[in-house]
Amino acid sequence: MSRVTGNIVQPILVRVVLMLAGLWVVPIWLAIVAGTKTNAEYASTGIFEFGSGVEWINFGMFFVAPFNFGLNILNSLTISVGAVVVSLVIAFPVSYAISIGRHRLRGAVLAVCILIFLLPLESVAFPIYLFSKMIGMYGNQGFMVLTLGITGSAFATFLLSNVMRHVPADVVDAAHIDGAGRWVTLTRVVWPLMLPTVLTVALLLYVFNWNEYLLSLLLLPDSSSYTVPIAISAVDYGQRGGAPGQLVAAGAVLGSLPSLIIFLFFQRTLVRGITAGASSG
Repeated sequence: MSRVTGNIVQPILVRVVLMLAGLWVVPIWLAIVAGTKTNAEYASTGIFEFGSGVEWINFGMFFVAPFNFGLNILNSLTISVGAVVVSLVIAFPVSYAISIGRHRLRGAVLAVCILIFLLPLESVAFPIYLFSKMIGMYGNQGFMVLTLGITGSAFATFLLSNVMRHVPADVVDAAHIDGAGRWVTLTRVVWPLMLPTVLTVALLLYVFNWNEYLLSLLLLPDSSSYTVPIAISAVDYGQRGGAPGQLVAAGAVLGSLPSLIIFLFFQRTLVRGITAGASSG
């Protein structure tokens, strides 16, 4: 019966996955098509129709004045990666304490993490904005890194702790018998076992941070500090010369490339991390 059910369900699942993949690919394809057109072709041809040639200049223009998109990519990379590091530095020891250390406040910590994770960041964006002005950190990228890192640590703690509690107790006990303290156990025993899951969480946090819009808009007013989403919106709304639609599309493609490259590079690690999480659950 299970084999028959599998033969029926598997083709359906494959079709559903392909449909979802198509929904993800179509907007990217439309942006690529639009980004390769001239201004006249963008206005006169269909959305799925390429122009008479490929206007690579639409992509190249983003790296010269007044756009200087390379600086925006660097800003996004700095903030996204920095926030991921902050999140993991907080989340990994906390996850160890409440999962392997069996801290008595485990339930309360996880409840707070879930609450922070479910709370829309937009609901606290204005208080964060006021706080940044109060302490003189308004417009500072470091404050943006700390803000995203602290909020992201709740998500990281929730995921890491649920996987970490399935680390074999015998492995941890053996390390303690050999004289390893908690720090050595954490860094030399638990860390290698958790590395695929840690990298998976890091990739997810990286995408969240890269796509963050409202906080970047509120906390980074200087154009030299713009992240990629803010820079693209500035192009779209004319703050950098009133660029036409094909340039906005080209910017959207360029803005997605760093995340796409990182995901392709760490694809196997991501699959291993997801598999480890599924098997531990």
